[in-house]
Amino acid sequence: MASGNLVRRDANRLELLRSDDIPVTVFANEQVPIEPVAVAELQAMLEVQETAQAVYQACPDQFHTEPRLQKVAVTPDFHKASGIPVGTVLQTEGFVIPQAIGNDINCGMRLHLTDLSAGKVESHADVLETTFREMYFEAGRRIPMQWKHRESLLLDGIRGLFDTVDSAFDDGLWSYFHRTDRQETLARIDRAGSLPAAKIVGLESFLGEPDRVHRDSQIGSIGGGNHFVEIQRVERIIEPQIAHAWGLRPGQVTVMVHTGSVSIGYASGSHYRSQLRTHYPSSLLHPANGIYVLPLASPQEGTFWDAMHNAANFAFANRMFLGLMAWASLEKVLGEVAFPLLYDAPHNMIWPEQSDGRTVYVHRKGACPARGFEQMEATPFAYYGEPVLVPGSMGASSYVLAGNGLEDAIHSAAHGAGRQISRGASMKKYDREFDEFMKAFRVVTPVDFRRQEIARRRDIAAKKLADLRQEAPFAYKGIGPVIETIENGGLARPVAELRPIMTIKG
Repeated sequence: MASGNLVRRDANRLELLRSDDIPVTVFANEQVPIEPVAVAELQAMLEVQETAQAVYQACPDQFHTEPRLQKVAVTPDFHKASGIPVGTVLQTEGFVIPQAIGNDINCGMRLHLTDLSAGKVESHADVLETTFREMYFEAGRRIPMQWKHRESLLLDGIRGLFDTVDSAFDDGLWSYFHRTDRQETLARIDRAGSLPAAKIVGLESFLGEPDRVHRDSQIGSIGGGNHFVEIQRVERIIEPQIAHAWGLRPGQVTVMVHTGSVSIGYASGSHYRSQLRTHYPSSLLHPANGIYVLPLASPQEGTFWDAMHNAANFAFANRMFLGLMAWASLEKVLGEVAFPLLYDAPHNMIWPEQSDGRTVYVHRKGACPARGFEQMEATPFAYYGEPVLVPGSMGASSYVLAGNGLEDAIHSAAHGAGRQISRGASMKKYDREFDEFMKAFRVVTPVDFRRQEIARRRDIAAKKLADLRQEAPFAYKGIGPVIETIENGGLARPVAELRPIMTIKG
């Protein structure tokens, strides 16, 4: 018997015992720590099936079919969050759970390849650090947008930008956007980075004014927490055939982006979550776990999909621009650089999918899609499976894997190492470990610790160091056991290990 009602079924998976017939599989080998508080949160979250049934009994006309939470999979980076643990994957029919994707809608990973060697980048590390800081934090980014561009972005994502931004509009980062190939770019983003929305919900102020060019503080922003842009080197090739097909080679420099919809997603999510609470049947007690369901024939359904797609489309573009900012910075220092996209995929989203001829809804909160080659038909990844991008903690290795489409895992894998201690707990000890980490690792932040005037302002330095401390390696699980579970559990196959050269943190 493991933590709570968890029972180990084999070396890489456990089962959460329940009185109903909802299968709940937790993927974790014996070296992956599991928080009892996360298990308790998972158990409380599963009461959503009872909520769905109660709403169905009260308002059957709001459902196309009887609601069912069909199965649950938990990835090895599983840890407590706020109501629904990170690393939770749900498959439902007849209803969706908007809270099951968190506040940062379409938070995800993006990976670019380059033709640079690690040695060349490392030999220019100091000037690159300065250049990255100017680009990301000192008004170096230039992303002017017109009203029509923002509207197309929110309504149709990356495809909308290709359709509306003329090649003559090439100020700032748009010159790099026009250097990317439309067909190749869209083919290497999940759902082509374009989720159709019928209208813009609650984000009208973001559009600006017609016939004027505007800049804003959101597009091209990394965000806080565990978000980053990282310059990496390919440390090790694990699966040579796939690595060759995907353009990965030893010593090559890559750029990984991890962020989402930042405050845009928070505004969209807050809007439709408040709608769910407002329209919850008055005859029912509100859910004890605070998790509300959305019936898929309710009047609120269209607003939900539009709001989620608005935010998701923004997040696709946000990751794209963060990548272009890295490309522009590298070229400023090192000359012309090739910068092809390997893949971009969300890990906080709801995906409609087909199962046995029926539409089901896969919710991922902090979990990467890891679909197999059959599910990736008609994409560049039809032969090997979906690229799965799994970063370690700051300073640790990240991995590129190929998805297996494992049914028991709902075609998913971990999205990182996963926290093992809370942000608050990380501030209470580990002083020596943090000092050693900061001496050994190059982190680019808005605060340049190399400047003498910053060294004299201990208040400024201390605040940024506190932010970094919460994301330091000791706060996270080791990436090794997580990757071993993913591989040995059949979720995905490791292709390459990437080691950080420098990490850019907001």
